[in-house]
Amino acid sequence: MFKGLFVLLGFLSILVSQFVLAEDKYLEVPVGISPVMSSAAMFIAKERGYFQEEGLNVIINPFKASGAKMVPFLATGQLFVAGGNINAGMYNAIAQDIPIKIVSDKGTVSPGHGYLALIVRKDHVDSGRYRSFKDLKGMTLAVTAKGVSQQIVTEKYLKSVGLNLSDIKMVTLAYSDMNIALANKSIDATVQIEPFVAAAVQNEFAVRVAGDDEIYPNQQSAAIFYSPVFMNKYPKQAQGFMNAYVRGLRDYNDAFEKNKGKEDVIRILTKYTRIKDKKIYQAVVPVGLSPNGMVNVQSLKDDAKWYFEQGYLKALPDMDAIVDLDYARRATKALGVYR
Repeated sequence: MFKGLFVLLGFLSILVSQFVLAEDKYLEVPVGISPVMSSAAMFIAKERGYFQEEGLNVIINPFKASGAKMVPFLATGQLFVAGGNINAGMYNAIAQDIPIKIVSDKGTVSPGHGYLALIVRKDHVDSGRYRSFKDLKGMTLAVTAKGVSQQIVTEKYLKSVGLNLSDIKMVTLAYSDMNIALANKSIDATVQIEPFVAAAVQNEFAVRVAGDDEIYPNQQSAAIFYSPVFMNKYPKQAQGFMNAYVRGLRDYNDAFEKNKGKEDVIRILTKYTRIKDKKIYQAVVPVGLSPNGMVNVQSLKDDAKWYFEQGYLKALPDMDAIVDLDYARRATKALGVYR
């Protein structure tokens, strides 16, 4: 499937030569990313001029879906960088000799950072239809796609009370569409992402019943990916991009962990995401984002094993070949220890 797509899009690879240093000395860097809270560091780094300081003109291309959907564009160089969910589709694409790298954190469900959470329709809670995880049996739940980290954690909620995925009806929806489906009662529950969790609660059509950090702590749910075109053709700029991104990660942590500059970070989030109400960002559970850009490789291996056992992968991916944290390590060395 991907080979056919590459033939179709192959001619676009010549456009890579156009991403050159212009007269103003800025390299145009196309980035694909979802407009959600876990993308905060990217938005901060762009808004505060960190990318420009590295000689980069970052062009953000919003994706309603992420992860595997971005892979063909990373392969051809239409995207130099992407950020999204880590899933089976992405690993299957990489298995077809597409040397994309996972280079940094974009969302870890570390303790206290349940930015992904199980939410249930409020009318089910009010009526008593839902009282515990056991009551998910027979309900319709949404995931963004089959073979995604969200599906793994959904199963963990079910298995904690002796249920399985076969005990629910599963449908696929984008995160941005899940709240609509909850409000119009076409689904019963879902594992949702911030700021949509806080929005659902504030608008009183859903209740947050558990954070994913309670059921699967430290799951690496999302990451930053580099295109082989970016790494090979522009190695200096690829490092500069990471330096700027890690600064964004640290600013995010300052805001949501230390309450330092939070109002301005919330302003940035309302600019780049679909949730424009600043009050909602005061109510969110913060995303776990490493201030040094590190990812939980063991979590990646555990989730890949689940995809393989469920038949979503033909073979286990070689994480040592896929994950390259040297960019983040060099950025951390250049910026110093985060305190």
